[in-house]
Amino acid sequence: MIFLATNPREPMFPPAFAGHAVEAGDLPVEAAIAAAMAGEAGAGDVFWSRCADRAAAAVVLEPEVSLSSAVQMGPTLMVAVGDALGSLGPPSLSVTYRWPATVLANGGRIGRISTFAPRGSELSDVPRQFVVGFDLAIRFPADIVDPGLEPDVTVLHEEGCGEIDSAALIGAVARHFLAWIDTWIETGFAPLRQAWMMRAQDMGRSVECAYPGGGRSGIMKGLDEEGGIILDSDGQTVSVPLASALERY
Repeated sequence: MIFLATNPREPMFPPAFAGHAVEAGDLPVEAAIAAAMAGEAGAGDVFWSRCADRAAAAVVLEPEVSLSSAVQMGPTLMVAVGDALGSLGPPSLSVTYRWPATVLANGGRIGRISTFAPRGSELSDVPRQFVVGFDLAIRFPADIVDPGLEPDVTVLHEEGCGEIDSAALIGAVARHFLAWIDTWIETGFAPLRQAWMMRAQDMGRSVECAYPGGGRSGIMKGLDEEGGIILDSDGQTVSVPLASALERY
């Protein structure tokens, strides 16, 4: 059995977001998807976990653009996570991203983001709703005896972020996410693409990109204008679309 500490605090959300607590042990993305499917959640509803060991939340959005553009909310949320950790963590904390969804602290994996669209919606469709979430490890649960069993995995408290708690981090991510959404609406994906690449973990390195139905490998060269990864694969330049990481509900 995994014992999860409960956070007594609540995040402070910007006025455009409405918070809904999810008990420790339950997944905010599942709660957000269930509420969206039932018609009980709309744009700006944020489902967040009371678990103190992890900072996890999911936001329901109602895009006014096609799904092919809405998927850019994934890297947008990653940039917001990086900015939030930059504002709350120590100067020594290095936050980087691994395409398409992994967040790292000082080179170790601390969590990921996820994007969900209604089943059956095409990339050319404007989805009725879209859910994007994040899950970041604050500290190891009390029942983890040997954290070293996964040496590439870490938690924020092991990386000098002992002052960060889940409520403060969730609120900070929400505020940065909203600010970046405004930037995305006003100027498009270009500034987000640049911000994401500044923290790219694997730029110039060999990577393997697995996705439903296939995968590609090569040297990472950057992101394309839509958020897909650009690879040099056996001397050929190829792109793996960002939508390949999209999950369905």
